[in-house]
Amino acid sequence: MFKSLRKKLYFDRLNVMFNIGLRDGKIVPIEDELYEKMNKTIIACLPVGTRIKYADQLFAQGTCYERSLYMFLALDNALLVRGNNKDLEYNYGKGHEGHGWVEIGDYVYDPSLGYRFEKELYYKMYCSSDLNKCDKETYLRDHSDFIDKYVSTDLNDFRPGGKKRLELGIIIYQTIVGAKYSNNENLLNDLQLFLDSIQYDPVQIKKEREESMDLIFSKL
Repeated sequence: MFKSLRKKLYFDRLNVMFNIGLRDGKIVPIEDELYEKMNKTIIACLPVGTRIKYADQLFAQGTCYERSLYMFLALDNALLVRGNNKDLEYNYGKGHEGHGWVEIGDYVYDPSLGYRFEKELYYKMYCSSDLNKCDKETYLRDHSDFIDKYVSTDLNDFRPGGKKRLELGIIIYQTIVGAKYSNNENLLNDLQLFLDSIQYDPVQIKKEREESMDLIFSKL
């Protein structure tokens, strides 16, 4: 009974604080300008801004670590944060309270919620604990293989002849199918802009992949 009451009181308080934060401008939706900035980085064959903006359609549920990692890698002067949040503990139970987000200066960016919070308010609202923070220099040093394989800041990597061109096949196909299934017109439009910018043509890419395989086998 007391546990249920504590949970109710916590979420009542959280709801009030969230609404006051919105009213006072201490909580705001992540800005379009930031999505555009993130789109300059491409991870797993898709601009990060698009992935984060339409995260509910492009990420599975419970992927806050991936969402926050991609956001972190696409932004300057960011810290990648891992911690435990009280709302997740109450909703999903002990052992499932882990969460991931990004800090930049005095703000927290939560790509799962889609909002920017004043940092002090965020930690007060979610009773965040057991924080682990990583800066960009440390992450790049410790995960260079991941960066080299999956992260790019050059569209030419995905255009005809680019070093990541042949990776587009199955990943982009799955993304297109998922986007069409979501029936989100804004997502479809943004995705099409990216596909146009890299001269995406599934027939041509299939041909390029076959030519690449033929070249590999000819050298065996």
